[in-house]
Amino acid sequence: MMSWLRTCALGAAGGGLAHWAGFPSDWLLGAMLMVALSAMLGLEVRLPKALLPPIQACLGVAVGMRLEFDFPGPASLLFSVAGLLLCLATQIPLGQYMLRRLGWSPQEAAMGASPGALSVMAALATRLDNPIRVILSQTVRVIALVATVSVVMLLEWVPTLGIPASQELSLVTTVLLVLVTWVVGKGAAWLRVPASYILAGVAISASYAAWTGVSAVPVSGLIPVSMILLGALVGSRLKPLPAKEMGQLLLVGLLISLSSSVIALGWAVVVAWWLHLPVFQVWLAYAPGAVEAMIYLALVTGLEPSWVIFHHVLRILLLGITAGWLMRRAGGSSPSH
Repeated sequence: MMSWLRTCALGAAGGGLAHWAGFPSDWLLGAMLMVALSAMLGLEVRLPKALLPPIQACLGVAVGMRLEFDFPGPASLLFSVAGLLLCLATQIPLGQYMLRRLGWSPQEAAMGASPGALSVMAALATRLDNPIRVILSQTVRVIALVATVSVVMLLEWVPTLGIPASQELSLVTTVLLVLVTWVVGKGAAWLRVPASYILAGVAISASYAAWTGVSAVPVSGLIPVSMILLGALVGSRLKPLPAKEMGQLLLVGLLISLSSSVIALGWAVVVAWWLHLPVFQVWLAYAPGAVEAMIYLALVTGLEPSWVIFHHVLRILLLGITAGWLMRRAGGSSPSH
């Protein structure tokens, strides 16, 4: 019990420091790095794997609440979704091919090549003996994309607007949504549905948001606590690597990020030309991850934020399903249970 409390405290400290410093995916990465560093220094850090389902349920609820249904039109939406599917169908095989050529296992390549959904991939990577390859390459991707967004904002390449306010759900409502998600996710996991708790959370919270018709976010603290616990859980399982291999992983992360971003831009140009939309708007919807940064930029620029959010939520769902299926196909255990 003391080791669990120690691990949680270290994760909270790391996440808090990263949040204060403005680090991308702050609570998750800060907690993971602090716990991993403590483990390398000889401290006993561990958390029970039983925490993973409720964490995934919280993530699913948070993602689903972002989904809105105010779209421009079914025909253009169908075409843009087709573009997203083609984009993923190009990004994932290319990324897997490159990672397999570099000696990654099939399970590692399945998640390392994922163009987005860091928290989902981190949760799935806990099934690996040492998830550091997946986590580090995904982390580099997020940092690279957030840096790109920061440059765009700094250089004022697009006009900005005020960020619309969202109603915050009560603690009781949030807890009820998470509990219902956990129950439904447990049933789906019994049916061997990949990423069952995340998918259940998205479906239930999106249905609730559509039913109420009000833009809302979960109660304050749900996301930081979930990210801290997930980061601490992952960090407690990381094993140190030689400096040379760490440097190689950083380069691999940049390579995957660059290839995925260029592919997203290529498909964005095609879809934007066909639908007469700004290329930057479509690229925001197709960008390989850093969903918070992309949604933020869509909100402050007024580039159809609901449209962008829909594509990112759909991508997270598809990636969660694909990763679970690919892991089973590659011989790994199902990430849902």
